Amino acid sequence: MLAQTLTITLRHWPLLVLLFLLALLPALPVTLAFFSTLNSEAAESLAPLQLLPGFNYTVFADFMHVHGHAVWPLIRAGWWTSVLSLLLGVWAKGGILYSFSNGFSAVTFWQSATHYFSRNLRLLGVTALFASLWLLLLITVGLLLGTLLAEALDDPFTERGYVATGAVVLLLFGLALARILCTSQYASVLLFATDQQIAFRAYGQSWRFVGQHWLATFGRYLLLILIGTGLFGIYFLAESLFQAHSWLLIVLLLLLQQAFVCSRVVLTVWSLRIAFDTTRQIDTLVSQHRTPYSADK
Repeated sequence: MLAQTLTITLRHWPLLVLLFLLALLPALPVTLAFFSTLNSEAAESLAPLQLLPGFNYTVFADFMHVHGHAVWPLIRAGWWTSVLSLLLGVWAKGGILYSFSNGFSAVTFWQSATHYFSRNLRLLGVTALFASLWLLLLITVGLLLGTLLAEALDDPFTERGYVATGAVVLLLFGLALARILCTSQYASVLLFATDQQIAFRAYGQSWRFVGQHWLATFGRYLLLILIGTGLFGIYFLAESLFQAHSWLLIVLLLLLQQAFVCSRVVLTVWSLRIAFDTTRQIDTLVSQHRTPYSADK
């Protein structure tokens, strides 16, 4: 299933190229402005880049103390670029799902992405609401658990105890967040397949669907998270081997970063394709199972 959906995903290379450009173009102006500003503030010297391998907070603090007036506006612009990239991802969902069903063309991608944007945006709000509630619940449980342990041991909680409790809370939050995001993925497929308008209802239906088909849905989603984490680790490992001592190495590092962005785009489309095919296959199996019963009835 995973290999088959990956092969199908890679065949949609025009769609992947378009999504890569959508991920690249919003960040490119800020990145170029940031790079140009650093060069200008450093008087065209590579010294700041050469300090990166031995980076520490003192170097950062000294640099920002001198050049912060020019850098902080770009950091804020980068934050707004991240918000724009998130909205573009939400907008593109409808076009991606339509391309799965009817093939890709730039015109239909634009039309379907725009048509489904409002409901996918509402779905993002529902997802954020559930994620916030889970985070609040786990923080409360973590604080209560730490307090109860401290009282039971009749001793103030040690730093190691707080770290252990925090690690457990973060693990539980990570699993809960993965469950929430997985449900949101299937809810977006449901909004498209059934042409629903109410995101909250679709989310509830998808929550039950994921619970009923745990391994086929959440299990595969966790596997994709592990694959993405592995790619992230490989990227940082490869990046650490590049010492920014020349423009050639800087260009190679830029190519490495774009390869990572491209792999992230493929992983995103792959995840949606798995949700799309899994939903369709399970619905087909359910229909085939019910047909003989209905005929006998």
